[in-house]
Amino acid sequence: MKVRLDEETIESINFFQNLTGAYVMDMLSEDDTLYFVVGKGQYGYAVGKNGEKIKKAENLFKKKIRILEYFDTVQEFIAAAIPEAKKIEVKDGAVAISVPPSERPKVIGKGGSKIKALTKIAERLYETKGIKLLAPVRM
Repeated sequence: MKVRLDEETIESINFFQNLTGAYVMDMLSEDDTLYFVVGKGQYGYAVGKNGEKIKKAENLFKKKIRILEYFDTVQEFIAAAIPEAKKIEVKDGAVAISVPPSERPKVIGKGGSKIKALTKIAERLYETKGIKLLAPVRM
């Protein structure tokens, strides 16, 4: 899927890159949060020592900022973005994630905001067809 970035998004990406030194591959603005996807191995640059760069960026943007690291496969990307995921399966472009019931609210976010943003980013970068949270299998 080709993504067209508007001028405001490009300016935000450039500003964040200059501030942090991290290479930004994509950015998504959702409600009061900015999601920056940084290149593989760039997470530390984006956050900074003791989170100093991310805190400064949040103050300047006046929004919460969430950093996601790009990986070669959608499975690796989701595993890094949702460490609570116990199982990640991709079939015909659809991503299914198993998350313990106690962790579901954290993964979904208020009003579904986190999972919606992650779904949009995964669709843009990996051409997936959505993310579905599954109930974990009980043994």
